[in-house]
Amino acid sequence: MSTNERDWFSPEQRQPQQPPQQPPQQPQQPPPQGWTPAPEGYTGQHARPGPGAPPRRHARPQPYDTRQPRPQMRGPYPDQQVWPPAGNRQQPGSSTQPIPAVPGAPAARPWPPQGLPPRPASAGQATGQAPAGAKKPRRLLVAVAAVAVSLLTVAVSLYDHHDFYQQQITRGLNHIETVVPAGQPGKVYNTEWRVAVAPMKPPEGNKHGPEVTWLKIDIARRVVDPASATMIGDPGDMKLRDRAGREWTVPFEVVGDRPLERMEVGKDYRIQGMAIVPTAVAQEVELSFEPSDYRSDTPTEDLFDREKMEALGLDVYVLRFRRR
Repeated sequence: MSTNERDWFSPEQRQPQQPPQQPPQQPQQPPPQGWTPAPEGYTGQHARPGPGAPPRRHARPQPYDTRQPRPQMRGPYPDQQVWPPAGNRQQPGSSTQPIPAVPGAPAARPWPPQGLPPRPASAGQATGQAPAGAKKPRRLLVAVAAVAVSLLTVAVSLYDHHDFYQQQITRGLNHIETVVPAGQPGKVYNTEWRVAVAPMKPPEGNKHGPEVTWLKIDIARRVVDPASATMIGDPGDMKLRDRAGREWTVPFEVVGDRPLERMEVGKDYRIQGMAIVPTAVAQEVELSFEPSDYRSDTPTEDLFDREKMEALGLDVYVLRFRRR
């Protein structure tokens, strides 16, 4: 074992402690120029300790002695009236700020003025009624008059429209019927109409017996004047009628393509219908219908124009085709 190594099994030898060495004192610097030293005995906050004086220490707060009586806390002041004084209260609505007197100003006049004659009361006040109540009868009369005028205007307008409606629905009462011989064409509005009526085979699954006959109706229309080429409307009120005056409605449909604006002159356009009539009158019933006077070039506004609609008149043409 070297001499520099420590013997861990032997007790440690402690060396006596040496007092700490004091740092060398710095030479005292001369005070700066213009600095005034504190007077002798000044111990304020900014006083500098002299050389060799112990360092300053802050005083510790002393514990509070609970045996001494605590000072009483002051309670809140009660509400007190400051202005106006309690003995000089004014009426509600008056000013609480005194108005200073103006030297030389005239004295205030009393209100209401004294010595004036009393104001005469109106007729409504004399009777105990409100003045605004006098206008109520007049307003009521004006309102009734306005309602009466409105009702009269509506009544006149309704009557005028009803009269026009009656003319339109009674337009078909003035029929001008044209009887067409068997096998001949009927002509209305520069358009020829040809009709063929013949029995047909009943469709399968029908519930009718031999007491009825199914009839097939073929109609061909042909425009013969270019001025009537725009009359593309379908015929109306198509029916079969026997000699006793009984009638049977004929449903129909357009066969093939048909122009919606203008028909070709000289070309046939077909319409096909069907009807069921009693077998006893199947050979005598006659077909009739009303050719339409509608034109495709008619403006829509004219359809709601009363004068132009009335110009059409009340006459309705009817074609009735003989069978024999």
